[in-house]
Amino acid sequence: MGSKSNQAQAVRDRARDARLKAARERRLRLDPDQLARERRIDEASVDVEVAWEDRAQAEQAIKDAEVAAASAIERLLAEKLAVKEIVQLTGLDQATIRRLRQVGADTGDDASASEDAATGVVPASSQVA
Repeated sequence: MGSKSNQAQAVRDRARDARLKAARERRLRLDPDQLARERRIDEASVDVEVAWEDRAQAEQAIKDAEVAAASAIERLLAEKLAVKEIVQLTGLDQATIRRLRQVGADTGDDASASEDAATGVVPASSQVA
């Protein structure tokens, strides 16, 4: 007996879905601009999602580039170059070099602390504004 009631319910569900589809089609015929509007809204929503994913990837690329630059700066310091020489070689300013060295320190590069003592550079995190 349960299968007959399940079948009847399935028939009612299909009939309801068909009526909903027909009602939507009638409504869209009454307002043809509505379908175009819904498409524009859907496209704009997807564009926001894609742009936000692109932004997240770009932010990660920036972080990765800064870690790589911080590592390279630490290698230059390990070669006993002064920060002023690194500024001249790289074209970066001292503030950027300090910030990148902090990025290196934040990623677990302990060489920056010993190099600070050797070069007399105060890390940006230790400076008073």
